[in-house]
Amino acid sequence: MPNVFRRLRRRASQTESLPSSQAPFARDSSGPRVRTGSESQSSPRYWGPRASTYANNMARQSTDNRRSLAGAHNLSRDQQQEQQQKPAGLSQPWLVLQRSIFSSWINVLLLLVPVGIASHPAKFPEVAIFLINFFAILPLAKVLGYATEQLALHLGDTLGGLLNATFGNAVELLVAILALVKGKIEIVQTSLVGSILSNLLLVGGCCFLFGGIKNNEQIFNAHAAQSYGSLLAMAILSTLLPAAYNSLNAKDADLKSGTLTLSHVTAIFLLVIYIAYLFFQLKTHVNLFSAVPMHERRAAALKPAKAAADEENELETPQGETTAMATIAPSPAPDSLPPNPVTGVAPNELIAEMPGTTHNEKDMLDARDVPEMDEGDEEEERPELTTIAAIVLLLGITGLTGVCAEFLVDSIDGLTTKWNLSPSFVGMILLPIVGNAAEHVTAVTVAIRNKMDLALGVAVGSSIQIALFVMPFLCILGWIIGQPMTIYFSPFTTVVLFVTVLLVNYIIGDGRTNWLEGLVLIIAYAIVGVAYFLYPKDMDTSSTSL
Repeated sequence: MPNVFRRLRRRASQTESLPSSQAPFARDSSGPRVRTGSESQSSPRYWGPRASTYANNMARQSTDNRRSLAGAHNLSRDQQQEQQQKPAGLSQPWLVLQRSIFSSWINVLLLLVPVGIASHPAKFPEVAIFLINFFAILPLAKVLGYATEQLALHLGDTLGGLLNATFGNAVELLVAILALVKGKIEIVQTSLVGSILSNLLLVGGCCFLFGGIKNNEQIFNAHAAQSYGSLLAMAILSTLLPAAYNSLNAKDADLKSGTLTLSHVTAIFLLVIYIAYLFFQLKTHVNLFSAVPMHERRAAALKPAKAAADEENELETPQGETTAMATIAPSPAPDSLPPNPVTGVAPNELIAEMPGTTHNEKDMLDARDVPEMDEGDEEEERPELTTIAAIVLLLGITGLTGVCAEFLVDSIDGLTTKWNLSPSFVGMILLPIVGNAAEHVTAVTVAIRNKMDLALGVAVGSSIQIALFVMPFLCILGWIIGQPMTIYFSPFTTVVLFVTVLLVNYIIGDGRTNWLEGLVLIIAYAIVGVAYFLYPKDMDTSSTSL
């Protein structure tokens, strides 16, 4: 190796000692090396710079090729991501099943669905049939809620919340119809009242609790909450009147006949009110049920320490610098202030340019306190299924739920006998937990995301639908098939329902909620559950005791 370096140095010294006319390269006044005229491109001394130029060109071309390949790779990756985010339709049945099954970890219980369907023909013990179908309905309700959410993304929040409540109540409706046909009126009535209590206390309480833990305070449309409260009060009136009627001193036969007639007439009027409510919500007064703007929800959700820090940062002005907001600080007479020395704009001109502002001091403070909304604060949720695919999935899951619900109802008698439970506890607590699984998961999920308007529409809207539609519908259906289904409940159940609606109206009336109010509702539901667990088994909570 030393010999090689020695030769290279010797050749370099020989090249430098040549005259300028014989040297392969000469230097001009500016410094760069240039080829002399006496040297041709075929000269042996020219192969070095030629090879260097060729190598540079090849390196440039290789770099360009790599960049183009990287761009093509990124483009294909973006296309793949766009293809994956595209809603799956009926032409992709495996993708529809994959997205619906893997939408939640609880869907692993779908393995119990075929076992639950086969349990009745295989003559399993009634307790086993009840438990298998009980846990099989839970993932079915979750998939039902997922399909409803996908449909709601295509139709909007208001109609989406209504559809979520409707299909979420499909489980209760199927269980109630099957029990009514079999003459189990006590199970029907207690499951309906239990669904109302579960939606208002358990589902609503979990929404307020878990949403309030993540967000300091959550706000929602107070006008919609007042409408919900009025409808719930009307539902309570329809249950109080039959209870008051049965307190009259009259013959039992007259009371029973009068209660049936009063229930049938009341059911018809309740259906009219529900239809009017749908027309009011979806047609004439849509704006009353619109969601609160995102920047207002974000401002209410800030923790106290963070809110105070943000306010201090907004009020601080750098030393030696005057900002435009400092220029329009509250003052008794903005027109009399001189122009800003930095911006050159007078306060009255700056205020006039702000849309919707006045010279009122409170208005300027309100405009300053509203936090700015970043573009990435609320990502738009994209649907994973097309509208047709979501509807087909809804119909299929509803059919499977109906089969499991029928076997569940048939095994209730064996469960109450084996475990010494009252039918009131089974209908009031156990069955509503199964039926409300879809609403529960959906409402809590959107509440944690600070979408309390949608959560309230699912939880309270589901209770309104049961009270104003499902209950009167079953009453009229019992009238048609000859079952004495009424809207009369025992005084104990009526009092529980009345106090529940009163408590919920107090909480949602101001349009604001926090985690403490959610905890109050959950504890209230726990107290009601203990009361019905201790309810005497030989006592009836329905109108069949008349």
